[in-house]
Amino acid sequence: MSNIQQKKGFHWGHGIIVTFVLFGAFMAYFYINMSHEKIELVGENYYADGQAYQAKINIQNQSIPSTQQIQVKSIANDQYLLIQLPTGCDSASVQFFRPSDESRDKTIHWKIQDGLNWTSPTDFLIEGPWKRTIRWSIAGKSYLQEDRIVISKK
Repeated sequence: MSNIQQKKGFHWGHGIIVTFVLFGAFMAYFYINMSHEKIELVGENYYADGQAYQAKINIQNQSIPSTQQIQVKSIANDQYLLIQLPTGCDSASVQFFRPSDESRDKTIHWKIQDGLNWTSPTDFLIEGPWKRTIRWSIAGKSYLQEDRIVISKK
């Protein structure tokens, strides 16, 4: 055999090229999928929301007397949300915020004729993370309870 003829087959140079090609294909796939993902973490009125944030923190950090606590329970296999309001409640609302899809956000307002045991369907909650904010007022004093929930439907 002469030195001009080389051994044909797979060697480390081919491995490096295959690795770069596979990495490039993965990055292209990742970029295409992520560029179609819709993330809506900033609201329309972000400046005004930022200005009101300190007031929200102050309301959230105040202590809630035990007679004015609110109870939240899931009932009927998580099909409904039962909110037990304290006596003397003037107004209440529950906001469900979906970080990745603004169109799924929902606010439910309580009406005094609903009584202190307030039931609301949860069929609009899709699987994934949510932020639940409950606001209520008693004798003109406002309270806020905020928590993060993860819905997993089986």
